[in-house]
Amino acid sequence: MAMDNALMLGLQTQRVLQRRMDIAANNLANVATTGFKADGIWLQEADSTNAHAEEAPTNIRFVRDMGLVRNMQQGPIAMTGNPLDVAIEGEGFFMVQGPNGQTLYTRDGAFSLAGDGRLVTSDGYPVLSGGGAPIVLDPQGETPSIGRDGAIRVAGVEAGRIGVASFAAPAALQKVGDNLWDAEGQRAGEFEGVVVQGALEGSNVRPVVELTRLIEISRAYQSAAKIVSNTDDLRQRAIQQLGR
Repeated sequence: MAMDNALMLGLQTQRVLQRRMDIAANNLANVATTGFKADGIWLQEADSTNAHAEEAPTNIRFVRDMGLVRNMQQGPIAMTGNPLDVAIEGEGFFMVQGPNGQTLYTRDGAFSLAGDGRLVTSDGYPVLSGGGAPIVLDPQGETPSIGRDGAIRVAGVEAGRIGVASFAAPAALQKVGDNLWDAEGQRAGEFEGVVVQGALEGSNVRPVVELTRLIEISRAYQSAAKIVSNTDDLRQRAIQQLGR
């Protein structure tokens, strides 16, 4: 029984650590991604998987992977000077048209004009107005100015308004890829932040923290792997002894 518990505990620890490692690695890979929000893992002690060993510790408890948690803290804002770059100060998301025509949300404001004049994201998705319509500008027109409320003016005339939505529970949004979000039925509220023209919000990933975490996870994984290996060896020897 003790041997089985040790093996189960080691295997489950490896599984959780592998998941943590994947998340930390993905965070590090997106340290330079505009508007990226770091992920974490939500672990909860399982209340129905008590295991008992014949030797101390007498009560072994397992943890359960409950899913991802989002760090929605503001990322650093850096000025770029590009008039179509915009960043959000405060809570809120730019509204964009996803690949299937659905409305998705992003903090990545690295916009540009497509050949047909549509304002698009760095991935080519159309930026939407508050009413859900693509924003179209004259590619040959004057450089637009974008107000703190998202209003786009060309030669002093409003030519569109970038849709910005806020949510009561932004951490409950569902990630689509690395930088888009699905509201998952959550109703958008009024935007109370500020749009900053000529700036981009950086990733809120802290590389030193993630790198340190990766090192710790790697060491813990090696320890768990050793437990599994030693337990398996012990099991094999026990089987051989019993077979004689």
